[in-house]
Amino acid sequence: MRYGFMQRAMWIAFHSSFKEAIKTVLDEKDADNVMKRAKKKYREILNGVDEFDKGSRFLTNILNCAMLSAVLLCTEKKYDAETVRIYYKTAMDNKIMRKVVVSERNYTEKGRARLKAFARKSQSITNPYDWKFTVEDGETINQYTATFYTCGICTLMNRLGLSEYIPAVCAFDYDMAAMNHTKFTREFTLAAGGPYCDCHYDHSK
Repeated sequence: MRYGFMQRAMWIAFHSSFKEAIKTVLDEKDADNVMKRAKKKYREILNGVDEFDKGSRFLTNILNCAMLSAVLLCTEKKYDAETVRIYYKTAMDNKIMRKVVVSERNYTEKGRARLKAFARKSQSITNPYDWKFTVEDGETINQYTATFYTCGICTLMNRLGLSEYIPAVCAFDYDMAAMNHTKFTREFTLAAGGPYCDCHYDHSK
């Protein structure tokens, strides 16, 4: 993957919150040094990721995962999955992420139509770092289910030897939904060996 505008922008947008979370959550002596080394590692990781199709809905997902993976590969200490979950939640919960989440239009007719169109398009995706999924409407426009059959985060973190932290990244789905007044539930995950990730959304506003 080329190191273009979005790749640079993602690092700039979340650099401060990722560094601050190192100070408040992780037991590292020098957060600045971790982030300095992680920036180089982030670019190195992305060099090994296949190029995403133009307009991919999930490019930012793989970039966020690459940032977390870069940090984890540059810390002096190794952390358990629960600590990494808290770290990732803390690092991702900034003004930019909240603005992006609340601007979601999946609970409008036009927004749902776009989501379904992208789901249909995803069926032809061959990039192992992207996602294939389907969308089914719920009883109201405020409800739907997205079922994911491939997961770029699983592909990337497995390749990097960070498989144990995949559930920590997946847990942020619940946090993002809560930011947008949405109840999020699922029964299966690919990370846990399930046949898919069945993501159910019930929006209250």
